[in-house]
Amino acid sequence: MSNFNTITIAAHQAAINFASFLYMVPLSISMGLTILVGFEVGARRVADARQYSYIGIAMAVIMSALCAIALFIFNKQAAGLYSNDSAVIELTKQFLYFAIFFQLSDAIAAPIQGALRGYKDVNVTFIVALISFWVIGLPTGYLLANYTSLGAFGYWIGLISGLAMGAVCLLLRLLHVQRKTGRTAVSNHV
Repeated sequence: MSNFNTITIAAHQAAINFASFLYMVPLSISMGLTILVGFEVGARRVADARQYSYIGIAMAVIMSALCAIALFIFNKQAAGLYSNDSAVIELTKQFLYFAIFFQLSDAIAAPIQGALRGYKDVNVTFIVALISFWVIGLPTGYLLANYTSLGAFGYWIGLISGLAMGAVCLLLRLLHVQRKTGRTAVSNHV
């Protein structure tokens, strides 16, 4: 982003800061899921662990959808929290539209990461994060920002693409871990 002008950098910083603020909701749910799922898995109540996982993911998505609607409606007011410069506010508003998709991807990925930590499955999560941010997100953003007319928005599209791909992969991993944990619990009872 440092290749862009001061207005673009200021608008980007304002939007990413507000998106990070909204991320605290799914992050909090993720931390709660780590504890709840870990407790239920430790007690060998895998059905309850699975149910908590899905409730947490649904809560995060619903909360983020509500925040997305509010952000869509009040994006000028949100942008105005960071600057009184009309050019910065207008560009921040545009970045905040991208932040809606950014936060929805985060709302899926964050609670899944928490649930996976509860299942004590962290290595694959690290690899998925590494690939989704550094192999997919950043290179895609760089290419879109520097070789298309998207400019700075290309970085946001790249980041959203990486987050979305990471969310899908983490969901597949969670389903795999839950199936494996369920089979292990059944074979231990027999």
